Amino acid sequence: MELLVVVAILGILAGMLLPALGKAKDRAIRVTDINNLKQLSMALHLYASDSADLLPWANWKRGDHPERAGWLYRWNPQVAGPAQFRVETGVFWPILQQSKLYMCPRDGPQVPRFAERAQQSSSYVMNGAVVGYNRTNWPALKLGAFRPEDIVFWETDERYPEYFNDGASYPREGVSARHTQGAIHATFGGAVSYIPLARWYLMEAQERRNPLWCYPFSEDGR
Repeated sequence: MELLVVVAILGILAGMLLPALGKAKDRAIRVTDINNLKQLSMALHLYASDSADLLPWANWKRGDHPERAGWLYRWNPQVAGPAQFRVETGVFWPILQQSKLYMCPRDGPQVPRFAERAQQSSSYVMNGAVVGYNRTNWPALKLGAFRPEDIVFWETDERYPEYFNDGASYPREGVSARHTQGAIHATFGGAVSYIPLARWYLMEAQERRNPLWCYPFSEDGR
């Protein structure tokens, strides 16, 4: 009888501790993501400061070219598969020099459909507003053209491997929900924060310029 009581108590304690441990692990992973995005933001600002305020090529697929190194990679059509998108060839690599800074700890080969991605080097994407989306502006726009609160990096929605075809995205291509109904993003001003998914998709649906749709030379930011 006493053994059953002990087992019951242990079961109750486990039921109380497991959710707390899960939340603690999620917070730790969130901290890593925040640090990664801070590093990407730092690299963005260092690149712009050395390039007359010009931002790097966003690796928008439509304009990718072997002679055009982007923030994430320099596209190499001479090879097949994910090797076309090596972070060591991107303009941020001399600053960051660590491939783990490009990946969320919860992302990788263990994630369903990861192998279907063309680009497997980064969990994060740059806002295609940097090159005017399908306008593919080259050179890219200047950092000073964007408001500090405009969003430059976020985590791609891992449920759709087709969104990992390059290093940039439209806001309508979504954001990862791996962080407990919220998403982590970085702004052009260098701030990194957590945003509830409901707020993210409210901005995504708006028909006016906002921090997500932020191309500066159109009324609706698109």
